[in-house]
Parts: sequence; C-alpha cells; structure tokens
Amino acid sequence: MRIDGLYLNGCATAYPATRVPLSLAVEQGLLHDADESLGDPQVPVHDEDRPAADLAVDALELTLKETGADPRQIDLLLHCGWWHQGWDIWSAAHYVAHRTDALGALPVNLSQGCNAPMAALELATRSMLADPGIRTAAVTASDAMLAPRVDRWNLNYGCVHGDAGTALLVQRGPAAGNSFRILSVASTAAPELEEMNRSGLPPTTGPALRGDGTVDLKAAKKAYLTQYGIQGFTSRSGASLTACVGRALEDAGLTGAEERIRTVTVPRLSRKIFDQVYRPLLGPFFGEDKLRWQGGESAHLGVADVGANIADTHARGELDPGDVTVVVNAGGGYTWSCLVLEAA
Repeated sequence: MRIDGLYLNGCATAYPATRVPLSLAVEQGLLHDADESLGDPQVPVHDEDRPAADLAVDALELTLKETGADPRQIDLLLHCGWWHQGWDIWSAAHYVAHRTDALGALPVNLSQGCNAPMAALELATRSMLADPGIRTAAVTASDAMLAPRVDRWNLNYGCVHGDAGTALLVQRGPAAGNSFRILSVASTAAPELEEMNRSGLPPTTGPALRGDGTVDLKAAKKAYLTQYGIQGFTSRSGASLTACVGRALEDAGLTGAEERIRTVTVPRLSRKIFDQVYRPLLGPFFGEDKLRWQGGESAHLGVADVGANIADTHARGELDPGDVTVVVNAGGGYTWSCLVLEAA
C-alpha cells in the first residue's frame, strides 16, 4: 500500500533496568542448547513489580516527550502484546491510554504475534487515510517473557527472548528529531502455518496449563516438522517474504537498488537465521552490505523488535534527510511485512 502524507514520529524503546549477558546464562546452565550464532546479547529482563504493559507506558511517555505531542490529541491507540500484560480479562490498550493521559483515544488491543506492530501500522495508516478527523495514532508494544510460565532461554528455536516496550506516533506532518515519512507498507500471510505453534498438542482451558506449566514452542514445531517436513515451510515463507518486500518497494516507487536506501533491518533472531534466511532472500533486492543483524545486541524482543529497529536506526545516525530505511519483519501465524520509511 502506497502511503502519502503520513509520518512515523518519535519512535522510542523502553528497556527494563536489568540486563543479563547471554554468556552468563550459559555459565549458569540456564540455556540448554548453547548456540554461538545467538551472539552474546545483553538480554533485558523485566524483573520489577510492574505489569509488562508499563514498558509500553514508559515508551509512549518517551515518544510524547521527544515529539512534544499532546496525548489528548491521540485519537487512536493500538497496543500490541503477545504474552501476559499484567492482569486477566483486562485491556492493556486502555491501561496504556489511561496511564499516559491519552483519554480521548480509542484503545485497541492487537495479538498478532511478533508482527503485531506492522499490522497496527497498516491499520493506523488505513484509518487515517480514510478518516481525516484522526489527528494522531499511537502504536505501542510490550512483552515480558517471565518465569515460571515462560522460559525465555529455551522457549523457541533460533532465539532467546528479551523484554521491552516501544511506542511511535503516526501523524500528518513531521516532528522534530526522530521522524520518517511513511512511503509504503505491505504484508503477506500463510494462515495454514498456524498449525506450527500447536502441532501435536490438544487445546487447553487456559494459558500454560500443559505439562509442567511452562510454555514450550519447540515441542509443537518439532511435531509439525516431523509430520510435514521443512521444505513446505521454507518454500512458503520465502515466497511470502519476497512478495511483501517486492510489493512494498513497488508501492514506494523503488526497486531496492537505489543508493539512498541505506539500511534494511530484520527480526532480532540468531545470526544463523540471518545468514540462512534473510541474507539470501533480501540480498538480491538491496545488496548484502545494507542488511543489519541486531540479534546480538538485545536478543529477540518479540513485539518490540520493529520499534527497536526503527529507533536504533535513527540513533545510529546513518540516515540523512531523504535517505530510506526498510524494516522487514515476520511473526507466528504466519505473516511477513515490509515497511519503507524516508528520513524526514
């Protein structure tokens, strides 16, 4: 989808105070299958007596401060979370709006896996293009993968999970500082792959009620691949990823070879996944020198990967006005997305 006249402003990341080096987790025997391709990230761990949604509150407060935006002019607030946000049968989106004084916003929760912020950006931009009365939309995200229900070190293949919150504003003009013109966004999905996160497992009446009470994504994925093999997944995911990237570039009026495209960011997974999946699929579009692997910095931040990648791209100072950064992301379900931004 081509987007005209909308800007992504003030993207900020909020991390918990505690950082645990992955090497320390290995020394302490927390990581069962040590993988050198994970690097040695300083894994952010939310160990405070606060709900996970407070990480999104912190991030939105940073964003509002940086942009000088009035929270009372936020008309739409889309909050993304994958795991428990703090309370049962309760709305984290309304909590974030309440805590940041965005009391005129329509709060909406999105559970779209790690790709939720991309879905939120698509919904926000479509809403604003259709309704000129929406002045500002906020997209927030937060997750904390906390024990005993989740073992962040061994939950999934190809990553360990860190905790963070992010927030950004979609507005009709640029803000001072961290500001990007949104050129396009595109997504593709393969709904039949939802089985990968439940294969071989019966449904339960609530979260984390199986076995020892710890969520285990590896067991479901192993069962899925044992039954179907890996070729179908890799073929479908590769085609979906390249399709959404190609469409986003076309909608932005780009080919991928332009000099002004400076950086391309991807999910913060292992170096092995970067080298075996993203490098061969994205290199032909952009050239490998523009691809950024950031999994070794913070580990995988789940729903916060997208915002952290955008915020870090700005913080590194690699872009001049008019330069372009491309944000590629994916999430269980499965859905793949590509966002094209131009530095304002």
